[in-house]
Amino acid sequence: MAIVALGRIRSPERAFAGVAAVLAAVAVGFWPTSASMVSVWSSSNTFSHGFFIVPVFLWLVWGRRHILADLPIESSWWALPAAAVAGTVWFLGHWMSLALPSQAAIVAMVPLAIAGMFGVAWVRALLFPLVFLFFAVPFGESLVPVLMDWTADFAVAALQVSGVPVYRDGLHLEIPNGQWSVVDSCSGIRYVFAALALSSLYGWLIYRSNVRRWVFVCLALVIAIAANWVRAYAIIMLGHLSDNEIAAGADHLVYGALFFVVIMAAVFALGAAWREKPAQPSVALETTGAKPPNTARNAGQRAPMGAAAFATWAVLLVWPLVSLSSASDSGPVRIAASNIRGDPSWAALEAQPSGWRPVLREPAAVVSGSFINQGRTVGVHIGLFGRSTPDSKLTSASNRLLQPDGLDPTWQLSQQGRAEARWDGQSLNVNRAVLVSRDHDVRLLAWQWYWADGTVTGSPLHASLLQLRARLQGRPEVSAWITIYTRDTGDGADASRTLQDFLLDMSTPIEAMLGLPPVRRVAADLGDQVPGR
Repeated sequence: MAIVALGRIRSPERAFAGVAAVLAAVAVGFWPTSASMVSVWSSSNTFSHGFFIVPVFLWLVWGRRHILADLPIESSWWALPAAAVAGTVWFLGHWMSLALPSQAAIVAMVPLAIAGMFGVAWVRALLFPLVFLFFAVPFGESLVPVLMDWTADFAVAALQVSGVPVYRDGLHLEIPNGQWSVVDSCSGIRYVFAALALSSLYGWLIYRSNVRRWVFVCLALVIAIAANWVRAYAIIMLGHLSDNEIAAGADHLVYGALFFVVIMAAVFALGAAWREKPAQPSVALETTGAKPPNTARNAGQRAPMGAAAFATWAVLLVWPLVSLSSASDSGPVRIAASNIRGDPSWAALEAQPSGWRPVLREPAAVVSGSFINQGRTVGVHIGLFGRSTPDSKLTSASNRLLQPDGLDPTWQLSQQGRAEARWDGQSLNVNRAVLVSRDHDVRLLAWQWYWADGTVTGSPLHASLLQLRARLQGRPEVSAWITIYTRDTGDGADASRTLQDFLLDMSTPIEAMLGLPPVRRVAADLGDQVPGR
């Protein structure tokens, strides 16, 4: 990028072009991460709003081009340490194939690069557009289970008030003439993200008071969540009243989309009724944080856009070059896994407790087993992973107990949450789920957690940090996605005790199996095995 020395960019169009060029430079310089964001937008309806974020950002910048043109160019050195932090976060995320930190880091690089090139005043003038740009980062899927539970709670309560008998088994609802399940798409997460993006943009455009803006965004968020509850209840009621002639299949998705449009239109109408009077130009500058033109500075006093800008870009763009040196470590992995040996109190079985299996994306190896003790049968399913790659990693969102949105033809999710367990004398917070066959003949209780660098954890974030620690310290990077499950014939208490007893007795044999020989990596070109790190 050319380095020039200017007091101000006198042309508003050139000011806009400068900001757009910064955005383009970051997107191209970190293209693998930019492409991964676009891939998520195109493959997930939850994050499809990402396609609109960058055009809206550019439109907002275009609207402030005259303010930018009047601001002095004062390259800021404070962006340098912040750029180093953002670059480090990106590199670690990219190195470990973790999408969220690397994607958030490149979005954070945009204001840092603008500060380094043009100055802090430009960042203040573009504060909202730059914050709005973070909506392009796909995040928040961890909210889905909570939102699903809330939706089921409301639907049951509303059906009871309406006089419709309903039986609830976790996320599965039965009424006299039909069965309904609250799946991922019923959580309302799409409503939440769309409402946050639209309401923040609308509130920034029509309000001057930050208090009003925050109140409006919070109000829109609450209405969006409640609207999803009403939508779920209304769809069940339509199916009930029409004897499942309407609101079934794809119909409820169409109704949901139309309902959301109506709700957001009502929210915007409510917001417009609360709008403020247009601001005077001087007040507008003060509201946005932009500094008025420095009239004391004449054209002959020029602020160089040189050393600080060059240093900021150097600190940012050095990381893609550094990442190239680790590209050779991302080849496929082979792990020579062994079976789990039975404990004296738990005898190995040939048959599994059921035909259910978790959904794991390209594990390096899979170990399954079944064990019995005094008539109690427990199944074990372990997916083994080596060094993380975009297509094969321990904490991928694609690793699930069931396919999303109820697509599993045999099983459906009834309950999900957390449970306390004991593993080798230590407390372990595991992910808990109740799975029911679609014919309701079999009911399973499953516990899932991670093993990485010799440590067990139920947190995917903690597991990722353990993997990072292993890589930095040069230890083998074998990790495991562990699931144990048993039949649940009552309220879950007996099944929980069975799984806990199994862990108390079998944690040592499982850890012995996980103490695998070093990972051996397959060279992509020659197919030769070479020792992995």
